[in-house]
Order: sequence, then C-alpha cells, then structure tokens
Amino acid sequence: MRPKVSAPTDGQRSSRPGFANVTRSPLAPSRIAILGAGGFIGSHLVPALALRPGARIVAIDVAFDKLPFGLPGVERVQASIKDRGVLDAITARADIVISLTAMCNPALYNTRPLEVIDASYTDLVPLVKLCAERKRRLIHLSTCEVYGRRALRADGRPSRRMDEDRTALCLGPIHRERWTYAAAKQLLERVIWAYGRHRGLEFTVVRPFNVIGPRMDFIPGVDGQGIPRVLAAFMHALLTGEDLVLVDGGRQRRSFLYVDEFVNALLHIIDRPEPCRGQIINLGNDKNDVSIRTLARSLVCAFLAQRPNARVPRLRTLTAAAFYGEGYDDSIVRIPSMAKAVRLLGWRPHMPLTQMLPPIVADYLARYESRVARHTRARVLAPGLP
Repeated sequence: MRPKVSAPTDGQRSSRPGFANVTRSPLAPSRIAILGAGGFIGSHLVPALALRPGARIVAIDVAFDKLPFGLPGVERVQASIKDRGVLDAITARADIVISLTAMCNPALYNTRPLEVIDASYTDLVPLVKLCAERKRRLIHLSTCEVYGRRALRADGRPSRRMDEDRTALCLGPIHRERWTYAAAKQLLERVIWAYGRHRGLEFTVVRPFNVIGPRMDFIPGVDGQGIPRVLAAFMHALLTGEDLVLVDGGRQRRSFLYVDEFVNALLHIIDRPEPCRGQIINLGNDKNDVSIRTLARSLVCAFLAQRPNARVPRLRTLTAAAFYGEGYDDSIVRIPSMAKAVRLLGWRPHMPLTQMLPPIVADYLARYESRVARHTRARVLAPGLP
C-alpha cells in the first residue's frame, strides 16, 4: 500500500538550470527506503535516522549482521535488489530511496569485473526508471573513483582538487580493468542525470571520498574471504602479527572522512531536498590528505596504544600487480573540492585522522581479536585450513 502523499505547498523551487521546478511539502511525512542497509555505511545511517521522531525506514539488504536490532521505526527486508519484484515493491512504498549498494572493493575491480559492473550499473538502472516514473526522490551514493587517475580541468590541464562540475573524468585504458567500477558508476550517474534533466527525476548524487570507521569491511578467514579495503587489510595484519603490506610503497594519497561525519552530511542532504535537487556533491575531508604509508604508521601507533605488548609490525612494499593481479591501476592523489558541500549543506568535517583511528581500532579489537586468535590457533593445528 502506498503512503499518502500530501499535495505540494508553496516552497523553494529548484534553481538548477534544465530541471523541472517541483515543490514538496516540508510537513509531508517521508518513508525512507535504504538499499544496502546492512553494510558499512548503512549500519551507521539507519540508526541515525531511527533516532528521529516518527521515523519510517525500510532497510533492505541480503544480510544484517552489522545493523543493530530493535531500532524504532525500522522495518527489515532481507532481499536482493535483483530479486523479482523487490524494486517495484520498494518504490511503491517509499518517498525517498537511498541507494548504498555496490561492490566497492578495489581487489574485485579487475578480478570480478562483470559482477562489479552489474552491481554498480546494470542492477540499478531499473531503480532509476522506477523512481522517475513514480516521482520518488533518489539519493544515490556514487564514488570519488569516477574522477579517475588525477584531477584535470575541462581543457586537460591538471588541478589540485576534484570539483563536481568542472573536473574532467579521466579513466585508464580498457585493459586496466581496475576502472570497471569507476566506469560503471560514472555511467549510472549519467543515466540519473538524464532522467533528472529529461524525465523529472528528483535526485542527488553523492561522491564519497574514502569514508572509514567502525564495522568497515571484513577480516579474511573470519567473516569473509579475499582482500578487504586498505583499513581492514591493515587491521588484519595487526591482529595476526603480520607485516603491513604497502602497495607500490604506499605513496597513494587519500582524503579520509570519518563515517559519523559522513552520515551527518547525508542527513543534511535528506533535510534539504530543494537545494540538493539535481546536484552532484563531494563528501570528503580535504584536511586529511595523507599517504597510505602515513595511514599505516598512524594505525600502528593507535593499535599499540591499546595493545602495548603487541609485536611492532614491519611495513613491507609489494607491487600492485603482485598484490591485486594484472589489470590493476590507481590514482595517486584524491583531494575533494568542498565548496559545494559547504554552500548547499552548511557542512564541513573537522575530525583529524589521529582522532578517527582509536575508535576504529577499539571496534576491531572488540569484534575480532578473540576470533582471529581462535582462527590462528586452528590454522597452526591444521595447516591445510584456508
């Protein structure tokens, strides 16, 4: 059954050129559907929304291991967006759809490229069409990876920061399959934009820059297989007493943003439909521009502060081809322009990397330390175990 939708009242109209002027009542209750609600970002966003009076949230995912139980106003739907009828049912009920789903792990981009493309593009095109047809507001999480290898102006000259409306999107050659994720995400952005420009879709596209925090990814052999993203990979090494592997020396630079501040920005976007209508918005922390080598060293310090008797790990360099396989590629620097986020949301993050890491380490220790120890003992007793 569809929720009752109030008639539009007078309000601010979108000033975005080329987009239809649509008004929305600020008093109309919203039912929010969150796709990928059981993942890293979803496990922080759903509880934040549940704190709001009168929250009406439909959380959709294939698993909810990271999402707390008993959240008020939250309905769980355990399903895949690929299941027949799921997207139709979701868009029939929701006023706002927040799409968090993707296979966002660099280790998969050149090893399972077809699945990555489907998860980031093919499976989501029907959602875009349904939101446009049913006049549902779509907030879609894309990625800073769409900027590609480096920040370039429209005329091809290099620039320092990645700007949503001015930076060209420069990906690597086709045989560098690492860019399948970025290409799929970029193409979906273009589909969303076209539906907004020509079919009246109300949307906001978010480009996150390296969001980190508790409950991020998995620990290999404990609750997942393969190579997790860099933070979880480093924590796995610290928990097992192994070396921290720096791909190509860890010279790549990233602008890390803490998940609580990221969620706060998403709440601002939800609450500001008109200023954010038809916009692509960077969410990052340009003050935390550090190398992966610096991240490794800072994480080691945060870990040893909580486990002072632990072995001090070495930092070991490995080539990208040896670590990720053939077809891998990367960008060296990613620094977001924050001007639009400040202007539209009145938001700017403040947490430095050194403040982010202690709660992340504490979370990994609480969730994994004993499990990793048991798994390590089992491998010693039975060397053939994976």
